[in-house]
Amino acid sequence: MKRKLVKQGPQSLVVSMPSEWIKKNKLKKGGEVELQEIANNIVVSGKEIVEPKVREPYVLNIEGKDDALVKRYLTMLYRLGYEEIVITFTKQNIKRLKKEKNTKVEDFISGAHNRFIGMEIIHSERHKIVLKCFTNTNIQELKSVQRRIFLLILSFMENMFDKKYDSQKAHDNVAKFINYFFRLLNAIPEASLPNKELLYGFFLIQDRLIDYLQYTHQELCKAKTISPKAKKILQELFELYENYYHLFYKFKEEDKVKIIKKRFELSRKIKRGKFSLPETKVLYEAKFILVIFVDFYEVLVGKEL
Repeated sequence: MKRKLVKQGPQSLVVSMPSEWIKKNKLKKGGEVELQEIANNIVVSGKEIVEPKVREPYVLNIEGKDDALVKRYLTMLYRLGYEEIVITFTKQNIKRLKKEKNTKVEDFISGAHNRFIGMEIIHSERHKIVLKCFTNTNIQELKSVQRRIFLLILSFMENMFDKKYDSQKAHDNVAKFINYFFRLLNAIPEASLPNKELLYGFFLIQDRLIDYLQYTHQELCKAKTISPKAKKILQELFELYENYYHLFYKFKEEDKVKIIKKRFELSRKIKRGKFSLPETKVLYEAKFILVIFVDFYEVLVGKEL
């Protein structure tokens, strides 16, 4: 809703509040409201705004935990907004599941903390490592990171047919910004950012998407050749993602049906087409991306409601 600003005094402007909102919050003449400045916005509350409590440092004992589990802990602590994480341990080595060997805890943490924007090691000793997160928390930063994620994924797709492309590095870079997005999202008050749950669900989908992009690129690297037919299907799939990206910012009525039809069309081409074994492996991974697009569309619909 819009309200006109009325001049009062030499430097002040006043605005009227909707009568229904005034009644709902039981406000009367001479009463008070709370104003909170968030980025370029002013949030008006009829009740006292409770400032978020500063979280105490989280003590994470990694004794008996493998590297994959510790990464999960760090990811969730980072997303939930903890500013300081104290890692404690007695054994100097940690088990690496993929490599099936042990590595020094200090070396592991030095590599793991680089997965998170703004996270730094501020203290390290024999049985303890302290991590500190230095990040901004505002809506403008959230929107900037949100756009960056889309552009990084589109860049990932543009380089899909380059066998020299480092898809692992690209995957990790997108994941880093998605984690940062979740951290910002959890920190911003609900009053200043509607549909937080939808946004969270939406970017969880992007997190799954980059996994399948990486798997698709790995299969493309294994294949000696890819037919023009199979390549065209992949290119159309990536173009479809770009259409979804534009719909996220402007959900045009005329594009709603087109985009659903295109997804079904690509699904039929993959299902009914005759492909070599390497091409089938590539398109098998790509088909999961089409499934993800269903969730993508549902979030867009929910965002519009």
